[in-house]
Amino acid sequence: MSEEKNKPGKNDNIPFLIPSGAPTIYATGAFGGYTPHDFRIFLYSEAPHQQDEILPPGKIAVMREIQSELVMSPLAAKELAHWLLEKVKGFEKDFGSIPAPKEESGEKGKNKS
Repeated sequence: MSEEKNKPGKNDNIPFLIPSGAPTIYATGAFGGYTPHDFRIFLYSEAPHQQDEILPPGKIAVMREIQSELVMSPLAAKELAHWLLEKVKGFEKDFGSIPAPKEESGEKGKNKS
């Protein structure tokens, strides 16, 4: 395989087949890590922990439910990071800056995801 074929954007004309039954995952956050072999990303959504009970304001407990695990090679992870950064830049150009989440008191500087 030539080096020219491996460059990003050179295979953009390869068609995609998107099966009608392909799952859609909505995630409100992610966490994970890496090994020398791969990156592992857990996608989760947040939902109220208690249901069908009256809770006082500010006392709603939240549960994070794992929706999916994504396992990627280091190269695929780097390509995804680049692609996602480009899409965020395009979004902000079209719609304005995406505000950073408000930090909770005492949590400044800590990574929450």
